Amino acid sequence: MRILITGAGGLVGRALVARGATGLNRAALDVTQPDQLQAAITRYQPDAVIFCAAIANVDACATDPRARAVNVEAPATCARLVPTWLVSTNYVFDGAGPHLTDGPRRPVNAYGRLKVEAEDAVLDAGGHVVRTGWVYGPGGRNYPSRIGALLRAGPVTALAGWPVQPTWVGDLAERLLTLPEGVSHAIGREETTWLEFSLTAQRLLGLAGRVVAADALPVGPRPSDARLAGADLPGWSGRLAGHLGVG
Repeated sequence: MRILITGAGGLVGRALVARGATGLNRAALDVTQPDQLQAAITRYQPDAVIFCAAIANVDACATDPRARAVNVEAPATCARLVPTWLVSTNYVFDGAGPHLTDGPRRPVNAYGRLKVEAEDAVLDAGGHVVRTGWVYGPGGRNYPSRIGALLRAGPVTALAGWPVQPTWVGDLAERLLTLPEGVSHAIGREETTWLEFSLTAQRLLGLAGRVVAADALPVGPRPSDARLAGADLPGWSGRLAGHLGVG
């Protein structure tokens, strides 16, 4: 099958391209321009699009004027043109988890609300949704991706009680390329906390005293529990050492 990736410059997009998909980054395709989307589909004739393009800075989505165009309108337009798989987020949920694929969505921030709209639009157009969360891998800009560099540089602050399901980007990419239909969850099966993940990375790196536990961080609203049911990708404990380049 010919699979086209939008947002190919991001963490997930790069992993998909590395596995043989054709990718277009922001410089090659502005997904907010319908004529560019149509031209890309006409040129590459994909059987499917995996839509990774997004403004993923959770707090910026509340103020970025492009957030709706990128996160909602662009995937909706794409899904009307070609079979589309939207990479969505566990941030569409709040309340006690793990959350089922058909569970009630209760986003607590702008990022989650935009993703709910995007999911509905893509599904209405006949597309598919794959939710994930806490994805990490080489070159990523988020906390779990950068944990090694952050710890080597000095102290880090980690939430003590926030449950997470770290997901290795390569495992997520492999699942996405199977093009699961409908709404599905693709996330690491081993649960942990932000604090435990950080302490484990500290130990693997042979460091000490770098992790500071915190009950809250100065960020915008976050789900209290965004765990996803059906978690079956490999767990983080077997992936973290390789990510850190140790062991």
